Amino acid sequence: MTSADAPLATMFLDANVLISAAWKSGSEIALVWTMEGVRLITSNYVMGEVQRNLHLVDQIARLRVLMRTVQVVSFEKLIEIPETMALPEKDRPVLAAAVQAGADHLVSGDKKHFGPWYGRTIRGVRITAPTGLLTVLRFRLP
Repeated sequence: MTSADAPLATMFLDANVLISAAWKSGSEIALVWTMEGVRLITSNYVMGEVQRNLHLVDQIARLRVLMRTVQVVSFEKLIEIPETMALPEKDRPVLAAAVQAGADHLVSGDKKHFGPWYGRTIRGVRITAPTGLLTVLRFRLP
């Protein structure tokens, strides 16, 4: 890949973003997939949560289409997230994978756990709400 082909940003997608995009046809968050110059990634850990929450055939079909352009990363051992970060145990592997994958953004709609970190950069990864991305995307649309 040449520098001209390099993505402008790498977005690590949390389970709630993937679930929301696949939940119903025409979901607004699915617009993230139309952003140019963006590399979308997630992890095996996140995909486990997604699979536990999507049960309808049409939702699973939409997810399969969306996942064609999402790279799924896997790590044998994840980095440690400091205990001083008030994140529940189930969310630590999400942030750790985003950091380890070199993502620019962790996109999560989990306001309860990631909300206090929205707009902040943790170990090189900016915690971003999906609504923030959609706002940026709307400015780019004609």
